[in-house]
Amino acid sequence: MMKHLLVPLEGESVERLLPVIRRLDGMGVSEITLLRSEFPMVADEYAVVSETLLQEAKGLLEEVRGRLSGLQASVGTVARIGPATATILEVAEETKATLILVASGQRSRLTRMLFGGAVERLVQRSTIPLLTVPPPWTYEIAPSLPPDERPLRAILVPLDGERASRGILPHALDVAQTAGARLLLLSVLPGHDRGRSGFETAEEQLYAAGADCIAAGVDFSVVVESGNPAERILAACRNRDVDWIAMSTRGRSVLSRWFTPSTTLQVLRQSWVPTLTVRSDPAARPLGLESPGLLGRH
Repeated sequence: MMKHLLVPLEGESVERLLPVIRRLDGMGVSEITLLRSEFPMVADEYAVVSETLLQEAKGLLEEVRGRLSGLQASVGTVARIGPATATILEVAEETKATLILVASGQRSRLTRMLFGGAVERLVQRSTIPLLTVPPPWTYEIAPSLPPDERPLRAILVPLDGERASRGILPHALDVAQTAGARLLLLSVLPGHDRGRSGFETAEEQLYAAGADCIAAGVDFSVVVESGNPAERILAACRNRDVDWIAMSTRGRSVLSRWFTPSTTLQVLRQSWVPTLTVRSDPAARPLGLESPGLLGRH
């Protein structure tokens, strides 16, 4: 997964992403592409305005590349004119990127929860794994070092009874193998599944995923809880000293995201640790050990 890293840069995100880039370089990234996209201003001399923006973007990219001198990975740059989300996905496909690194916006917690943002559009549309770095103010929510300074020892992987949620597991295992981290496999039961049979089924599903951990030589533990999925995921993150979260998401419409944000988006909006996401195959069928909605819709 961590072979070719694509890093879209915005003015406010550079300082947060540089140390994370260096950490990922130390974890085996071999190629890094820095991307800056500019949306053209409306003007009569469209070509001239676009060319000016493009030159400014190239200047920023070269400055950042200079600050990344000494990395083991090769560092390239791409400057484009166009809307951010579409451009990022386009360049990711062109460059055959295997991981996209982004910084979530520096907005208040309430604003993030109400309105989302460009990062969320990427989370919902990208079939390439996305690592989202939270804004600095989130460090105040739980005592924590900045993401680049935290030792990567524990990765929380929420799973439910559907095969789609397992789409994140190979990526989480890849990171865990590289960093020497362990996985915490979590299932959250809704109210109607809180009985003994619900807990047993959820536990069996987690241990089935644990077989993949054993095959990969990665330590793991399993936890089954009940309640609101997003709340329990964030509580487990806080109470069990988790360093990263890794979870799948199922693409949803803009309207449904606004009215009923998925578990993944709720977690992303409130998380104070880096969150690794990947869009799962919407056609994926439930696992053999089936218990509907163990974690809610991602």
